[in-house]
Amino acid sequence: MLGTDLAKRFQKEYGAESVIAADRAMLDITDWQSVGRLMREREPGLVVNSAAYTNVDGAEKERELAYNINVMGVANLVEWCEEFGIKLVHFSTDQVFDGKGKLPRTEGETPRPSNYYAETKFLGEQEAARMESSLILRVQWLYGKKKDRFTPLKDKEVFTPFADQYGAPMWTETIADAVVDLLQKGAAGLFHLTHDDYASWADVFAFAKEELGLKVRLEPKRTEEMKLPANRPLFSVLSNEKLCRALGREKFGGWRPALSKFLKA
Repeated sequence: MLGTDLAKRFQKEYGAESVIAADRAMLDITDWQSVGRLMREREPGLVVNSAAYTNVDGAEKERELAYNINVMGVANLVEWCEEFGIKLVHFSTDQVFDGKGKLPRTEGETPRPSNYYAETKFLGEQEAARMESSLILRVQWLYGKKKDRFTPLKDKEVFTPFADQYGAPMWTETIADAVVDLLQKGAAGLFHLTHDDYASWADVFAFAKEELGLKVRLEPKRTEEMKLPANRPLFSVLSNEKLCRALGREKFGGWRPALSKFLKA
C-alpha cells in the first residue's frame, strides 16, 4: 500500500525511468545477498524501505518472520547503504509507545513497545539509526487504494470500531508527498509524520460513514472487549512539531480534509 503510492509520487517527481519499484520477487530484504546484488546492478542514489511485517496479532505467533523482516531486513539494507554511501528512508510505527498517558509523544521520549510487532519495529528503528543520514518516519493508521478501510463498509450491516484507541488516520499519498518534501529539504533523523489533530477509531469511522452516506450501524467497543492476541496502545497520539519545523510550516493539517478527499476520489 505505502510502497505503491511512494513509487507513483517519486515517478511523478523524478521520472518513471528513475524509480525502481522493487517487489518481493525482485528483492527479498531478509536475504543479505539479494540486497547486495540489486544494489550493485542498479546503483541507486536513494533507498526507501516500505517493506514490513505489519500483522500485529500475527507477530505474536510468527515471531521469527516478523523479526527477520522488521529487524534483519533493515540491518541488511543499512549495511549495503553504508557500503555504497546511499541515504535510507525507513518507516516505523506509533506502536513503539505503550499508549499510556494523555499527551502526544515526541521523538525524544523513550519507546516502550507493548507487543512483539512494536518491539521488532523499534529494533528496526535502531538499525536504521546507525546511519546518521537516515530519515526515519513513524507513521500510524495508514489507508490508501491498496488498503481502503472505509468504502467496504457499504457492504456491511454492522461494524465494530475501537472506541478507546486514539490517533490520526493518514493517507499514504499524504505520506508520499511529505517524504519528497523532507528529502528536498535535506532532512535526516527521526520524525513523527502525523496530522495536527486526533480522534478515536470510532470517530474516524463515523466521519467516513457520514461522508459516504452509508447505512452501516456502528457499534464501538473497548479494546479489551475484543480479546485480541496482541496488546494495542490506546492513546497513540504523536506530536508533529519537529516535522512542521523541518517542513517550514506552522501546521501540517488535520486528518478530516485528507480523508474526505480520499473518499471522494
